[in-house]
Amino acid sequence: MRIHSFLLALLSPFLSSAQPHAVDAETAVRGVTVFTSGARVERSARVTLPAGRTEIRFRGLSKSLDVQSIQLKADAGVTLLGVQATKDVHSAVWIAGEEASIRDRITALEEAIDSDRRLLDVYRNEEQMVIKNEAIGGQSGVHTAELRQALDLHRQRLTEIYGKEQQIEKRRKAAESQVQAWRAQLAETGHRRDSTGFVVTALVESKTARSLDLRLLYNVSDAGWYPAYDVRVVDVASPLQVLMNAHVFQRSGELWKDIALTLSTGDPRSNATPSQLQPWKLGFYDPSLAWMRSRTVEAGTAAGRVTNEKGEPISFATVALKNSRQAVTTDANGFFRIQSLPANAVLVVSSVGYTSVEVKAIPGYAAITLPTDAGALQEVVVVGYSARKSDMAAAVPTITGREIGTVTTVTQYQPVAIEYSIAEAYTLEPDGKSTTIGIREMDIPAVFEYAAVPKIDPSAFLTAGIVGWQDFDLQSGEVNLYFEGTYLGKTYLDLASTADTLLLSLGKDHGVRLERKLVKEYSARRLIGSNRTDERQYEISVRNTKKVPVTIRVTDQFPVSITKDIDVDNVKAPDAQVDKDTGLATWVLTLQPGQEKKVSVSYRVRYPKDRTVVLD
Repeated sequence: MRIHSFLLALLSPFLSSAQPHAVDAETAVRGVTVFTSGARVERSARVTLPAGRTEIRFRGLSKSLDVQSIQLKADAGVTLLGVQATKDVHSAVWIAGEEASIRDRITALEEAIDSDRRLLDVYRNEEQMVIKNEAIGGQSGVHTAELRQALDLHRQRLTEIYGKEQQIEKRRKAAESQVQAWRAQLAETGHRRDSTGFVVTALVESKTARSLDLRLLYNVSDAGWYPAYDVRVVDVASPLQVLMNAHVFQRSGELWKDIALTLSTGDPRSNATPSQLQPWKLGFYDPSLAWMRSRTVEAGTAAGRVTNEKGEPISFATVALKNSRQAVTTDANGFFRIQSLPANAVLVVSSVGYTSVEVKAIPGYAAITLPTDAGALQEVVVVGYSARKSDMAAAVPTITGREIGTVTTVTQYQPVAIEYSIAEAYTLEPDGKSTTIGIREMDIPAVFEYAAVPKIDPSAFLTAGIVGWQDFDLQSGEVNLYFEGTYLGKTYLDLASTADTLLLSLGKDHGVRLERKLVKEYSARRLIGSNRTDERQYEISVRNTKKVPVTIRVTDQFPVSITKDIDVDNVKAPDAQVDKDTGLATWVLTLQPGQEKKVSVSYRVRYPKDRTVVLD
């Protein structure tokens, strides 16, 4: 026994030296690179190490930390033996104990409140009994001394009862106030429990005692940014004024205070492996399959954004095709895209806490607003992104000035992404609310052209064509349109499917007026033998009431026969480009301020008199 104790005494210094020294590193977030989905966080710390091995712990890290992305960088002269990331179990256990203690306090206070409520009922009942027991003396009356004694007793007891009731009410109100305070603390504790993150432990070895500067880098998933634009058209002779905004948000559980912020168009979650072709196995044509495919008419792709009545995006809303199993959900910023639309499709948009809406599915971009379901307000908490008070100007369209000024940025071109380094320090709260940053202002030359189909709508629609848009480093995003100081609405800048010229539709311009009318003196209906002949001529007038010249593309049509019994001839459309296969006639007109031009289209149709042909 003595020998064992002696050996243990000899080995104890060596055993103690084999255990690494433990150090908790106090870190601060120095910089964050926010991707379109996710972010890369850089923390720095300075620790003092003894000679030998040291276990350095980094606490309070994000709950959405990507373990595979952790990097630790340090000064030369130390050896990194290993890095491990684990959930912060100790903090979770401590928070759970704190929650239990708070619940016990709330239970005790509620029991005391219930007891006081019952005691108060007892005193109030006694009060009523004393007040009702006023008749004394009976028929024989009462002596003055006895009356005075009875009144004194009555007054004394009521005074005591009123004093007790006042004490109980005061005590009950104080207890209820304490319950509210403890419930608020319980909610905050629950938030901290839900935000319990990771602890990164690094084992390092140093030959000498020294101070060490460390940089910890890791990715988080609950963050991102998306671009949005304000596009202003002063007039059709001036370039587009484009303000590119970045909406940045994060729900990582970390406070990013006064950080150096970089925005990247990259996405670390995207597939980095190139596609590979599989064998193309050729078989015989099956008419039945072709018939089945023809039953669905693909009208294109619908995209858009779902927001609430405050303009805040609704995440994970359901966008479904009515009477179909096809459905998608909106992303974290409320955007959606649904493909292979059948003809006359209807979209049903729904989300918890909101009233569902139905909208016609039109190829292109749509902004959809869901009204709040008042009946569900007491039961559902809807979490979304909203602009901070200082950013509210960006959310409410105005007709004068620019809502958000740009900050100084440095643009860097990476092999697969563009990075915008923000010169100013920013603080991003982990509440998911978006912070709007104006990152670029551009004057972009555009070719403005009006388009009109007066047979359908006697309105001129203005379009802006941007040639060489790739030179401006634009990203796909939502666009607020302003024309001559008027807010026109929203559209979507979809760069994934655009051609060499990027077209933006700016809506109707009532400064260009059109009229299409039937010229009766050149239109007639005749019956010749067994055939009926219809002659039609339409005149289209275009007037420019603006103060600048305009170019407009006017399109009309003449009928195209699909049977030998109907003959279309004598087609005339002077100065127009005519496509006989489609029956379209197009004029490109340039009008000076105040100028009016007229064009015409005419045709003749012959068909059997006993048949009916619709020409109107």
